[in-house]
Amino acid sequence: MHSIDLRRTVLALVAAGALVGLTLFPTASAQAVAQPRVTTTAQWQTALPQIADQGAGCYQASYPSLRWKAAECVTAPNIPLVPKGTRTSAAHAGPATVGDGTDYSAVVSGLISRATGTFTNVSSAISEKGATGGSGSQVANSFSLQINSQFFAGSPACARSSNPSSCQAWQQFVYTYDSASSGEIFMQYWLINYNATCPSGWYSYQADCYTNSAASRVSTVTAKQLATVKLTGTAVSGGNDSVSLSVGSGQAVTVTGKDTKVNLAAAWNTTEWGVYGDGGGSSANFGSNNALEARTALTSTSSTAPSCVQEGYTGETNNLTLTATPALGSAASPTMASAQTDGTTNTPSCAVVS
Repeated sequence: MHSIDLRRTVLALVAAGALVGLTLFPTASAQAVAQPRVTTTAQWQTALPQIADQGAGCYQASYPSLRWKAAECVTAPNIPLVPKGTRTSAAHAGPATVGDGTDYSAVVSGLISRATGTFTNVSSAISEKGATGGSGSQVANSFSLQINSQFFAGSPACARSSNPSSCQAWQQFVYTYDSASSGEIFMQYWLINYNATCPSGWYSYQADCYTNSAASRVSTVTAKQLATVKLTGTAVSGGNDSVSLSVGSGQAVTVTGKDTKVNLAAAWNTTEWGVYGDGGGSSANFGSNNALEARTALTSTSSTAPSCVQEGYTGETNNLTLTATPALGSAASPTMASAQTDGTTNTPSCAVVS
């Protein structure tokens, strides 16, 4: 009898241990069930930026997988995506209405940790030409996509500037054109009014300094694909910032780098998003009868709708004009939108929703 009772006790303990093991150490199948379920590329694009990165580096994903896989990093192009007010007249030969300070930006009362830029109401026959790298002849689909922070003071990276109190940091999450078949995504960092020898690894631009993260090569984004593009920038205090690009074709890439480059996470409260020239203060020139609406969705310490201010930060431009923006419906997160056109315009306005 004692041996039977002992066997029953052992079996009960083994069963209990197995249950504990399942609770503390979930199996791969249990982890898979916990992942968001996606049935469309649009859902996949929304879910991807919320998947934790694997550390500093470059990664890629393909629909419907929600896992980032290590990918080759490349050197980002040494082309400045300049701050407003610093472009030269030679670099800007075409018309420019949106950009170089003329834009709408979303402002939150707290701190932003993620911004996602998309375009809606894109003209079906949209086309664009621009100068590659900001110079040379105009070629089709040569433009940049930029999520830009505000200029901000207090970055430790300004400590060795000529006057740290007047030095401002700036961070950009960008896609740039490279050729008819490829482009790059990366982060570009600026120290504005540095007025001293730039730190090691930084380039000099007038009184400023700039440098880049690693980059990931991607297929060229065309003007007609703007309606399916998602560009996301994230900032994590003490961790990695990232830029991610996905398109409706079901391909996505991300690049991560240390937030300590300029310490964006501690200061980011304003976001500018749009399509502009391909660097060097140049212009993205859209064809006639073209229009689009730039939308910025935010994750921040505030859940209320962002404020909308008529302010921009990039020196690149496009040839569209800000116009009246229709009211927005519901949104999954606080969102700001601004409509742009080369056609008939009304009094410029933006729209926000929480």
